[in-house]
Amino acid sequence: MPELPPPPAPGRRSRRVAAEPSHDAGRLSRRTLVAAGGTGVAAATATATFLLKPSGGSATSAEQAAQIGQGGQTGQITLTAARRRANAAEAADVAQAAKATTAESTATEATTSSSNDSTTTAAATYSMNRDLDPALLLSRATYGHTTASAAELKRLGPKKWLERQLQPAKISDPGVKVLEQYWPHLSRTISQVKAATDRKDYWMPLMGDHIGRAIFSRRQLFEVMVDFWSNHLNVFPSDSPGGTYETRHAYQRDVIRKHALGDFESMLLASAFHPTMLAYLNGNGSTGQEPNENYAREILELHTVGVDAGYTERDVQKGALLLTGWKLDDQLRATYLPANHYVGKLRVFGFTTANATAASGKTAQRAYVKYLARHPKTAQHIARKLAVRFVSDNPPASLVKKLAAAYTKNDTKIAPVLRMLFSSKEFSVSKGKKLRRPMETLVATARALDLKPATDPIGLLDLVQLSRQAGHGPVSWPQPNGYDDSAASYQSPAAALIIFNATSAWLLGGGARLKNPGFGGFLKKPPTNRTAAVTATSRKLLGRNPTTVERKAVTTLLNSATLGGQKLPTTFAAGSPQQHETLYLTAMLLLSSPAHLTR
Repeated sequence: MPELPPPPAPGRRSRRVAAEPSHDAGRLSRRTLVAAGGTGVAAATATATFLLKPSGGSATSAEQAAQIGQGGQTGQITLTAARRRANAAEAADVAQAAKATTAESTATEATTSSSNDSTTTAAATYSMNRDLDPALLLSRATYGHTTASAAELKRLGPKKWLERQLQPAKISDPGVKVLEQYWPHLSRTISQVKAATDRKDYWMPLMGDHIGRAIFSRRQLFEVMVDFWSNHLNVFPSDSPGGTYETRHAYQRDVIRKHALGDFESMLLASAFHPTMLAYLNGNGSTGQEPNENYAREILELHTVGVDAGYTERDVQKGALLLTGWKLDDQLRATYLPANHYVGKLRVFGFTTANATAASGKTAQRAYVKYLARHPKTAQHIARKLAVRFVSDNPPASLVKKLAAAYTKNDTKIAPVLRMLFSSKEFSVSKGKKLRRPMETLVATARALDLKPATDPIGLLDLVQLSRQAGHGPVSWPQPNGYDDSAASYQSPAAALIIFNATSAWLLGGGARLKNPGFGGFLKKPPTNRTAAVTATSRKLLGRNPTTVERKAVTTLLNSATLGGQKLPTTFAAGSPQQHETLYLTAMLLLSSPAHLTR
C-alpha cells in the first residue's frame, strides 16, 4: 500500500485547505504532458471567469467568532438582554414557520401512497409540488452524472427517483460488495479489534472505502449525506495514546452511516457517548473534580446551536460538569462511572437538571443532548449547513427558515428536510452556485469515465492519495470543525493541476489502477467526424448536448491542435490517432469546464 503524506495541519479554525504538491506528474508521458499543456491553455481560458470570481466575500460573524481561539479556547460570548429577546423572537419565528409549512404541505399532493413506513408518511407531509431539474438533481444529490444514473432517473422520473434515494435500504448496491471484500476487517467491532492478534490498518481502508462508495454506490444521496455528517461530527483518526485509530471505523459505521438519513437526535446521542468521540474531545476521564471542556464546547459550537447562538463561557463550564463520568477501559469500551460524575443542580443554555445523584447523571446527560438536538438554534444551524451543501455558499434566509421549520416539525428527521430543500424554489434556481471540492471532482470524473473496481484496492488508495494531495482527503480533516464547503477554501492552483493531470492520465487509459475503459470503451461507437464526436463526448460526460459556448471553445481548441505536425482533421477513420486525439482534447476541455467543476 502506498505511504500517505502527513495531513495538512492548519490552525484549529482555519477554513482554507492548503494543497500539497503532486507526486504523480513524473508518471505521465511526455506526449500526455504536451497535450495537457495545450489543453490547459484552452481550459484556463474557458474556466478563468468562473474560478477567479470572488465567491465568499468577507467572513460571517459566526466564522469570525469561530476563528477566535486556537487550541480549543473560544472567546466568551456575552448574552445581552437584546440578544435574549432576539433568541426568543427567532424561536417564535421558527415555530410560526413550522405552522406555515404544515399548512403549505397539506395543500400539496402526496408523492407516494404505496407504503406505510415512516419515510412515506413524511413524504406525504412534504410532497413535491415543483418540477425537479433532473440534471441539477443528479449534480447535487449524487457525486456526479453517469450514464446509468441518468437512465435510472429518466425511467423513474425525478420525484420517484428522489424518494427511492431517501430509502437507501431498498436499493440493491452490488457496486460496493467488492469494497467489503477488500477490507473485511472494517466490519469488526471495537471488542473484536482489541481481541484480534493481527495488526490491521484501519484508517487507510476507511478512507478508501469512503471514496469507493462515493464512486460505485447506487445509494448516492445516502453517500453524500454520510460525507456531510462525517464533517459535521468530525473525528480525525489518530494513533496517539488514547486516540481514535482503532475505533474510528466503528464510529463511521455505527454513528454516521447508521443515522445518515435517520434523525439527528439519535445521531447526536450515538456520537456523544461513542468511544471515538470520548477519546477525540477528551470526555474520556473527565471528572467532577477535573472536568474537561473540549466536548462541552464543541457540542454547542459545532454540533448543535452554533458559535453565534448566544451561549456563554459559563454554559460551557456547566456543560462540562454535566458530561463528566465517562471512562474508556482497556478494551476501549465506554463506561459510565458514577463516582466520577459531578452531582448538583445545573443550568446550561436554558436547560435545567437536578442532577441529584451520581447514578442519575447519565439520564441527565442524555436529556441535555436531546435538548440541544431539538433547540431552535440547532434547527437553524443544521438547516443553513444543508443549504450551503446543496444550494449555495450563501443560501437565502428564506430557505434556511423553511428547512429549520421542517427539521423542528419532523422531530429532527433528516429526510423531510431534504424533501423540503429539493422541492424549494431556491434550489431550483441554484444551478452553477456550488463548486465541487477536490475529492468530489475526482469522484465525479471517475464516475463520468466509468472507472470500475479492480481486483485489489490499490487504485482506490491512489485516489485517496490524490485527494489528500489536493487538500481534500476523505475523512482526513484534522480539526473538529470538518472540511469547509465554500468555494473560497479551495481556490488552489496546485490542487487544480493535480486534478487536471489525473484526468489526463485516466482519459489515456492509465493513471488510476482501477478498471479503466479508456478510449476503447469510452464511447460504444465513436463518431468519425468532429461535430458528432463533440456531441457524443458531451452527452457521455455531461449528460447533454454541448452548449453553444462549450462547442465554440472545443472547436477553437481542435482548430489549433496538431498531431505529428499536422492539424487535426474534421473527419477521421475509426480507431485512428486523429479520432483519439479529438476525443481526448474534447473530453479534457469539458472535464475542465464549469459544467463539470460545479455541482
